[in-house]
Amino acid sequence: MMGFLKDKGQRKYCIALAALLTVASVFAAIIWMENGNRVKETMLYHDRCVASSLINQGVSEAVIAKALAEEEITEEGTNLLNLMGISEETEAFFIPGISGIQRGTGLGLAGLFFLLWVSLLSLTGFFFSARERLYDQAIRIVEQFMNGDFTEHLPRMEEGCLYRLFGRIDGLANALTVGNEEAVKAKNFLKDTISDISHQLKTPLSALVMYNEIIESEIESDVENKETLLAFTEKTAAALTRIEELIQALLKVTRLDAGAVVFEKQDYLLADVVSRAVEELWVRAEEEEKEIVLEGADQMQVYCDLQWTSEAIGNLVKNALDYTDSGGKVFVSWEKHPEMTRVSVADNGKGIDEEDLYHIFKRFYRSAKGKRTGQGVGLGLPLVKSIVEGQGGTLSVQSRIGEGAVFTMMLPG
Repeated sequence: MMGFLKDKGQRKYCIALAALLTVASVFAAIIWMENGNRVKETMLYHDRCVASSLINQGVSEAVIAKALAEEEITEEGTNLLNLMGISEETEAFFIPGISGIQRGTGLGLAGLFFLLWVSLLSLTGFFFSARERLYDQAIRIVEQFMNGDFTEHLPRMEEGCLYRLFGRIDGLANALTVGNEEAVKAKNFLKDTISDISHQLKTPLSALVMYNEIIESEIESDVENKETLLAFTEKTAAALTRIEELIQALLKVTRLDAGAVVFEKQDYLLADVVSRAVEELWVRAEEEEKEIVLEGADQMQVYCDLQWTSEAIGNLVKNALDYTDSGGKVFVSWEKHPEMTRVSVADNGKGIDEEDLYHIFKRFYRSAKGKRTGQGVGLGLPLVKSIVEGQGGTLSVQSRIGEGAVFTMMLPG
């Protein structure tokens, strides 16, 4: 019931408030007693004046004493006072003696309430100012927590609900610190592991490529097994190429996730960025009887990392070519918005199933169609997402089955 008094600040506020009200009550009692004394003095003065006047007029003392002690009201007496202008309707201000009492009492109460209000407002202002400083301190420290700085702690040496809340937040921050440290360790472990595995694979991979080239060079001399050797070397070369691409993609994604990539952003013509992205894809599109269409202003600029952004756009175009049939088109368009630059890669291919839309940016996720066709390894779109978000942008997708898909990059600036 009185748990809020455990808070030191609230307890001091309540004590000060109680003291203030006690002082106000004492002053109110003093005013009440003073007002009673003044009423008594006024009545005595009035009775003395009446008695003195009657004695001067020859009225006996017994009659005067009886008149002053009389408590019965007669109609004749009331009418007499009415003729003199003294009745219930008469303003107290015009009754001799009463106006002074009223004025003194009013000034006393006005002063008391003025001091009471000023004291209450000052006390409340001081209390809330102290609380505001405490809240500002808490907000500053929580913002440090949000930025990953856990060196400072919330005040929690006092009792009370607020400080218990601060203690819980501090405990949560400590848990986040431990979690972040574990996450960093896990991320670094994953990065180091993938890097080690990738580097370990490079040597045997290079050896396999060399052996494959040697076999290819010897095919002509083995006329009897030429066709078989040629078929197997082509499959081996494709598998080796795919392994190398997978290793490179894994290394890139790992570097991006670990924050090891520093984006070197400058102003570039977006047309040049897109041209670099699709430079090596024109031949593939022509061989597959597909068309890449570029749409956008030639002089429009974008603030980005040229190499990584080109790779992101190129991956989106590759993905569009993978899922577009012969005779299809891939549209790469760009447009300037007030705060962002939009780059879209659209195709008129097969489209993406609705259930796949929620998963396509996950690593190694491949749709049922992708598994059947053998397209991709499930790292292209996650890599694009990491590149775009690493530069402060966003990546989204819209698609309908049979109507193709639209991937939209929104880059700052």
